[in-house]
Amino acid sequence: MKKIIALAVASVIAAPVMAADVTLTGDVEFLINNYKGDGTSGSTGDADITITATEEVGGVSITAYVENEQGTQDGAVTFAGSFGAVKIGSDDFMAANQVDEMADVAEAELGDSNIASSTTRANNVMWTLPSLVDGLTVMASSSYAAGTNDTSTANETTVTSYALKYSVNGFTASYGTVNDDAITYEPTFTGLSYTAGPLYVAYQETSNDGAENTDISALGGKYNYGQGNVYVESQTTDTNGTKTSDTAFGVSYKMGGANIYVQSITGDTAADNGSIVGVEYAF
Repeated sequence: MKKIIALAVASVIAAPVMAADVTLTGDVEFLINNYKGDGTSGSTGDADITITATEEVGGVSITAYVENEQGTQDGAVTFAGSFGAVKIGSDDFMAANQVDEMADVAEAELGDSNIASSTTRANNVMWTLPSLVDGLTVMASSSYAAGTNDTSTANETTVTSYALKYSVNGFTASYGTVNDDAITYEPTFTGLSYTAGPLYVAYQETSNDGAENTDISALGGKYNYGQGNVYVESQTTDTNGTKTSDTAFGVSYKMGGANIYVQSITGDTAADNGSIVGVEYAF
């Protein structure tokens, strides 16, 4: 018996001390889609599980997370202090993506709200500068493709991005740019939003978004009626002077962590016209 007690005490002493606070979060989203001439189908909008750990060390806050999103695993670690915040990881982030999608209010997104880079980025490093002016956020990032040690720089592609966001009295103005070694053009983003109580409206523009001479503008607005939102979003894509537009109308209703919505989409082609019913739950 004494040996058993001694072994139990030794195991407790030898056990590592966990200084970090660990949380488990996630969300799931399922949709029923019906488009003209295409019948009814189902899809998964999201299915994520994220484990997050946070601790304080010498005045520096360290946060790390691992996210499993429908079988794909990514993560990042952030160091925050008087120097601002430095984030590094394989998750899909860069400076411009922290300020875009201002007009993306539709529950089932129309698909063209975010500014993109051509290079598939394996690792990203982003620095959010310390606040020097109230309401102003400045970010810079550098991202790297998965290279090969073949004494050639052709595979070692770097993507740099810069972003600014300024908020005052309900107004927010944002700007972001992306410089990708793999392309000769430079995607940029500008956006403006206004919030007044339950009302939110936003307008945004991207140039060279995803391809050269492809410009996308979007206008979105939503009203929070207490249990959910009534929203409308419209996007226009201009590719070398040829324009296509899509508009979404919808209403959502929340029950605890659950969100149920119905959305109608109209567009220039039959494939862009339809309706969506979605259910999502976050925990």
